[in-house]
Amino acid sequence: MKIIRLGIFLLFVILVSCKTTSETKVTPLKQVNNLSENGIIYALPKTTLRFTVEAIRTEIIPGPYAEYASKYLGIENAPEEESTQWQITNIIIDSYNEVDPDNYYVLEPSGKFNFDFLKLIKNGLIFPVNSRSFENLANDFYGETDPGDDIVFTDLSVKQYVGNEDVTYYKRVQRDSVFARVPVVKKQYVQKSFEDKAEEASSFIFMIRAKRFELISGMADFYPEGKSLEVAIKKLDNLEDEYMSLFIGKKFTSTYNTVFEFTPAESDINQPYILFRFSEDKGILQPNDLRGRPIIVEMEKLNKTKNLSFIINDLNKAESIYKNKLYYRFPDQAVIKLIDGKKKIASRKLNVEQFGIITTIPLVFLMDEENFIEFNPEKKKF
Repeated sequence: MKIIRLGIFLLFVILVSCKTTSETKVTPLKQVNNLSENGIIYALPKTTLRFTVEAIRTEIIPGPYAEYASKYLGIENAPEEESTQWQITNIIIDSYNEVDPDNYYVLEPSGKFNFDFLKLIKNGLIFPVNSRSFENLANDFYGETDPGDDIVFTDLSVKQYVGNEDVTYYKRVQRDSVFARVPVVKKQYVQKSFEDKAEEASSFIFMIRAKRFELISGMADFYPEGKSLEVAIKKLDNLEDEYMSLFIGKKFTSTYNTVFEFTPAESDINQPYILFRFSEDKGILQPNDLRGRPIIVEMEKLNKTKNLSFIINDLNKAESIYKNKLYYRFPDQAVIKLIDGKKKIASRKLNVEQFGIITTIPLVFLMDEENFIEFNPEKKKF
């Protein structure tokens, strides 16, 4: 800011000490009735804020043997119902500049015109009339994805799903002209109960643990070494995890990203703006979806350009000396915050063009041979 003030002060000193023969004029477009053939239309930049929101969706599917987790494995509070939980994991606050439709100007070069107009365009300080705006990214995701009905538990046991039992029935057999009832035993297949299957699965888990201990301790009949031992233990770990999920369930996580954009005006500084809504059950929702709580954008203008007023007034007094000026806007800074209830969840300091002041700079100081003002193409990030 000190550099800007010093630069403008030096501009004023030189301004009152010399004159130019250039007759180039710059006029607000709304004040122009007829546009000359050599007129050039340009616009000042306007800042749009961009919020990239990352959220993780965690889905818990209960295991088929969840109700027996405590009885056979001693695991308490195993989930017995499906649940979905969302969590915001990252928010990136960024910005880009595009054409401000309320600030078009007409530059009409005349006489000696040695102004590097393309230099300002290249550095994003002004925009030509045919400039393409930044390609906006749509808000392409709003929670509530359908997980589907895929079967996630297929290996319920290492044993058959059906068992057999002995069934005794009687048949009449004739013996010496006398009929007698003779018992006959037959095996019959029956479907095992869920509790029976749960008991078998828990027994298999303990067997896996026992075999793994034998391998690690060297008590196994066959002891693999090196890489073979590592692979064997890893396979046992995976098998145990798969059977444990029959009791404690499975957890699936997915990461989603969506982009929100907001072009603030000066009047928005003291007005909270609902960027989106969020629910732990439903995820990221549209601003008008009342099932989620609002995530608010708050802006604090830092008024970095307020001290330029007295210098600009002095420059305006010199209008009779130099009428060839370029309309330019000094951007101000603002702290952009995202608020969830009373909690601040993201914050960043950015330059916001429309929060600054519009003034004029004599074209003579923007000519190549002067090299008085240097425009830095690199934007500072805060």
